[in-house]
Amino acid sequence: MRRTDTAKQLADLYASIPTFTCIPGCTDCCGPVPFSKTEWARVPVKKTATCLTCPYAEHGCTIYDQRPFMCRLFGAVDDPMLRCPHGCRPFKPLTQAQGNALTEEYIRLSHQES
Repeated sequence: MRRTDTAKQLADLYASIPTFTCIPGCTDCCGPVPFSKTEWARVPVKKTATCLTCPYAEHGCTIYDQRPFMCRLFGAVDDPMLRCPHGCRPFKPLTQAQGNALTEEYIRLSHQES
């Protein structure tokens, strides 16, 4: 599969995740984050994690517009493991089943890149 096809499919996947407003500058949910090859290619400055936090969580997310799937999903699913610690969430969050289905699709797309 060509990278542009995967980028389009990822964009469609992202569009199905409800958005919400985070607390400005908050990085409390930022941990080690998986990137697909396509997502990593979009990041302008490559950094490696040296601890258990995201290397882009510097006084807020420095790659917010290019953030990967997992970052977009966090807080948007009604799942105890993905809830914002401050209670930020979309008006209508995804159900656990919907979040799982999107995650399975993301994994499928990531495997197609290899």
